[in-house]
Amino acid sequence: MGHWAREQLLRLFDALLWLVGAYVAGSLWLGVPLEAKGWIHLMLAYVFPLIAFMIYPSMGCYRSWRSIDYLSVVKPVVLSILVVGLSALTITFLMHEIGALSRVWFMLTLSFVLGTAVSVRLVAVGIMRWLRRNGCDLRRIILVGDAERLAYMRQSVSEHPGFGFSIVSTLGYEDGAAASILDAMAGQNIDEVWMALSPEKMERMDSLLGALSQSPVSVRWIPDIRWHALLNSREENLMGHPSLLLNATAIDGSQGRLLKSIFDRLFSLLVLLLLSPLLLLIAVLVKLSSPGPIIFHQARQGISGKPFQCLKFRTMVTHREESGLTQATVNDSRVTPLGAFLRKTSLDELPQFFNVLAGDMSVVGPRPHAIQHNEFYTKQVYGYMQRYRTKPGITGWAQINGYRGETDTLQKMVKRVEYDIYYMKNWSFLLDLKIIFATAFSGWMGRNAY
Repeated sequence: MGHWAREQLLRLFDALLWLVGAYVAGSLWLGVPLEAKGWIHLMLAYVFPLIAFMIYPSMGCYRSWRSIDYLSVVKPVVLSILVVGLSALTITFLMHEIGALSRVWFMLTLSFVLGTAVSVRLVAVGIMRWLRRNGCDLRRIILVGDAERLAYMRQSVSEHPGFGFSIVSTLGYEDGAAASILDAMAGQNIDEVWMALSPEKMERMDSLLGALSQSPVSVRWIPDIRWHALLNSREENLMGHPSLLLNATAIDGSQGRLLKSIFDRLFSLLVLLLLSPLLLLIAVLVKLSSPGPIIFHQARQGISGKPFQCLKFRTMVTHREESGLTQATVNDSRVTPLGAFLRKTSLDELPQFFNVLAGDMSVVGPRPHAIQHNEFYTKQVYGYMQRYRTKPGITGWAQINGYRGETDTLQKMVKRVEYDIYYMKNWSFLLDLKIIFATAFSGWMGRNAY
């Protein structure tokens, strides 16, 4: 069965699953036919599948599962189910029937659909990978590249047999003329040609693509792994011309930025309202603890390196730096007793929610460093300034993984940058929530916060 046929079968299954889920939930909870409990339940039972049929494809639920991990298979359908549920609630609200809707029935329906859809996909992917490991449904590949890249790609294929790729022939860069590829393809029933060529050896690309355009095989260019050491690439239209943004982040794009921006402001406003008595108390204590302002302003760099004033409760005695900017250390004499507590608990960071409201920061993102530190580490850590391709955050992936506070060795900063770039490459709304919860329960306290 081809990918198109599998997709249509899965689309039909996903749509009917909502109908089945609605009736199963009705029999479990209502105990009577859906129409007997209220017409809104019967209507939603048939509206669910229609919405799902429209929503699921646009959320990426039916792209090929061959070479992606289990999480990437499951995540689109989980988000799609939540969107379908939210859409159904919106329809019910607009029809002024929200009061007649059984909340338990609704949640049982969502739970049934979610559990079944995820389970079916995990089982299906597991079976497909088992079959491919045993020689079924393989895609036959010709690999073109220089010796180092050929060895790397052959190793990758051998390490992931469940993805179902079989390298039929390899051609070195010097042997990679169009005629050589066409000869290797003859009678081999080739599905794809992979070009693992480094950019400086791409002068033959035009002739290779020209020759392969006469064949129905898929052609992939697999750039040098060093090109992906920083961020993701993304194809964009530039004045009518195709272009490749080589250091895009997962947050780039209108949907990601809009979702993150709306959440940031709503969450920050809620935090500031709920914690306003605590903020007022800390402000009074800071003022009484030592002479000086309550709020400490420091110039930091935000997205794209644009400067802004980062806000904190003052934790040190008022002083002048003699040379450059010195990070706080253990038993730092500049830190007041109250300041030590605020730093240890990260309560000094609370005013940064005002930075989030102003649009300079995000709730989650790479922590902003002092500009003097940026100037130093840019020369010392590869890819350091890529951290500023997104808004800095109050908390981040590096912080909940132990890289918070003083970076007294270069290796600590290297690891922090690695975690920050991982976050930017793999951002999702669910990852932001995970980081926020981890921070709330354990991330405010840290051994390295002085």
